[in-house]
Amino acid sequence: MTYSEYYKQFNKNYQRTSSFTSGISLMIVDAFTILICIGCSFFLINAVDRALINFKSFVNYSIYIPFILIVFYFARLYPGIMMTPADEVRHLSICSIFSFTGIALSISVETNDRWPIILALILAIPFAIIFLPAARELARYSFAKQKWWGVPAVIYVTGNSGETVINRLINRPDLGYKPALIVDSAPAHADEYKGIPVFSPSLELNELIKKTGMKVAFLCDYIDYYAETTSILGSYRYTIIVPKKPGMNSINLNVRDLGGILGFSSTHDLTKGWCLLIKRGIDLLLLLVSSPVVLPVTLIIAILVKLTSKGPVFYGHKRVGKNRKEIKCWKFRSMVVNADQMLDQILAEHPEMRKEWERDRKFTNDPRVTKLGKFLRKTSLDEIPQLFNILTGEMSFVGPRPVTEPELARYGDFSDYILSVQPGLSGMWQVSGRSDTGYEERITLDTYYIQNWSVWLDIWIIIKTAWVVVKGKGAY
Repeated sequence: MTYSEYYKQFNKNYQRTSSFTSGISLMIVDAFTILICIGCSFFLINAVDRALINFKSFVNYSIYIPFILIVFYFARLYPGIMMTPADEVRHLSICSIFSFTGIALSISVETNDRWPIILALILAIPFAIIFLPAARELARYSFAKQKWWGVPAVIYVTGNSGETVINRLINRPDLGYKPALIVDSAPAHADEYKGIPVFSPSLELNELIKKTGMKVAFLCDYIDYYAETTSILGSYRYTIIVPKKPGMNSINLNVRDLGGILGFSSTHDLTKGWCLLIKRGIDLLLLLVSSPVVLPVTLIIAILVKLTSKGPVFYGHKRVGKNRKEIKCWKFRSMVVNADQMLDQILAEHPEMRKEWERDRKFTNDPRVTKLGKFLRKTSLDEIPQLFNILTGEMSFVGPRPVTEPELARYGDFSDYILSVQPGLSGMWQVSGRSDTGYEERITLDTYYIQNWSVWLDIWIIIKTAWVVVKGKGAY
C-alpha cells in the first residue's frame, strides 16, 4: 500500500472519529447521570416524609448541571479516554463533592428553610460517586460498537513487540484507542497485521502521519533507526510507552530529584497502617450495606444446595492468605462429594484434560460440577460465603486472587510480593477476563493492583465486578 492509498483509506475509516466526539458523548452521559443522582436523593427524602420535599421538583435542579459539567471539564474528565480508571473515579468523586456541596451552600446562603433541598443535594454525592463511573463504563461498552467512538492511534513496534498491545486494543474497543497504523522498525509482518497497514519508519511516513492528524502513539519496545524517541514524543499529544520487561508496566512511578539526579520512586501503600484501616472500613461498610440482600439469598441457596445434591452446603477450599497463612475460602458446594476421586480418574483417563489442568488448574467444562453448581458459578453466587472470610479479616472485597499452594510455583519471584496483602473476593484479575487469562497476565494484574492501590481503584473494581457478574463472563 502506498502512502497516498493509506491516506485515502484513513479518511474513509476515521473521518468521524475524534476525541471531541468521544468527549461530547461522555458529557451527555454524565449530564443524564447527574440528573438521576439528584432524583435518587430526592426520592429517598420523599420516601421518609412526603411533606419535606416534592420528588418531581428534582427536575428543576437540572439548571445546575452545566455548572457541574464545567467543573468536570477543567478536571480533564473529557474526552475521558486517556485517564486511568482509578484517576477517573477520583476526579469524578472529588468534582461531585465540590459541585454538590457548592450548590448546597449557595442555596443555604440565598434562602431560608430549604434544608430538605440542601440535604438532598448532599445525599446526591454518594450516588454520584457510584453512578457516574458505572454509567461511563456502560456507555463505553455501548459506544465501542460505533464508528465515531475512540481515537486513531499509531503503534510503534520492533518485530513482534507490539502484538499483545495491538490485539488488546482490537479486542477491547471500549478502551477508546483504534490501531490505525503500525510503524515497524524490524518488519515481522507483511504489508498489514490484522487489517492494520504496516510501514517501515521513514521521514516520508512521518509527514504522512502529521497529515492525518493522529494525536496518540504507542511505543512498544520500539527501536527507531530514523529518529530518536524524544522526537516521537514531541510529535503527538499523547504518547504511551509500553515497556518490554514484565512487571514494569504495572509500577506507578513518581519522579524524585536527588540533588540534580533524576530518580523514580514506587510506594507499597498497603503496608501503611492508615491505608489498611481505610480498606478495612470499606470492607465492613460494604458488608453492612449488602447484608439485607445477602442474608436471605444465602438462606435460599443453602436450602437449594441441600435439596439438589448429597453432601454439605459449604465447602472450604484451602488457599494461601496474607504472609503465607493458610486460610479456607468458603463457597457454596458446587461439585459432587467425591470430586477429588473423580479428578484423579479424569487426569488418568483424559490426556487433553490433564494438560488443561496442569496449565490452568481448572477445567473449562468440569464434569464434577452439579447442575445447580454450574448456575452458581456462572453467576458467581457460589462465592457469597466468602463474605464470612471478609468479616473475619482473612480476605478483603478487593485484592489479589487467593491462590493454592501448588499455584505459588507459577508466581515465582512475585509470590512473596502478592502474598504481602490480603487476597480479595474480587480484583484486577477477576474484572479483566477472570478465567480467560493466563498466569503471566494474572501476575501482572495482581502486582498492578498492589503497586497502584487507592480507594478510587477499589471503587472502580467493585463497579466493574458488578458489570462482569451481570455479563457472566469468565466465571470459574
